[in-house]
Amino acid sequence: MGEIELTPYAPNLVESTRSIGYSFETALADIIDNSISNNATKVDVKYRANESPYIAIIDNGRGMSKNSLEQAMRYGSSNSLNERNEEDLGRFGLGLKMASLSQCRKLTVLSKQNNEYAGACWDLDYIYATKKWTLITYQECD
Repeated sequence: MGEIELTPYAPNLVESTRSIGYSFETALADIIDNSISNNATKVDVKYRANESPYIAIIDNGRGMSKNSLEQAMRYGSSNSLNERNEEDLGRFGLGLKMASLSQCRKLTVLSKQNNEYAGACWDLDYIYATKKWTLITYQECD
């Protein structure tokens, strides 16, 4: 018996997950739920709809370390079979990525925990260019 590891082809899978069926409202609610489940007591939504549109969700939750952020940006980052806290709305480790990327082509997360900053970005155009699961990361000085 032989075996081979078949990593999904990044450009096709990322594009497929974008069409799962999130409405704008559901996607926004899913991301805000992440803030609330991470102890945010304040969540601001900022947006610009004209040229270079963006949406920013800014909260005062507990934040993420570099390692926690990288894990949160991993597709399938949680096991649906594990026991979870009853307030935890995440089940498959896909919500942040799929909700965000269903509405845009670039997801950037910046976080601060214990006065340390972490940043990461899924850029679909970059994935198409590299043909790999390439997560862009940012250092505090970037």
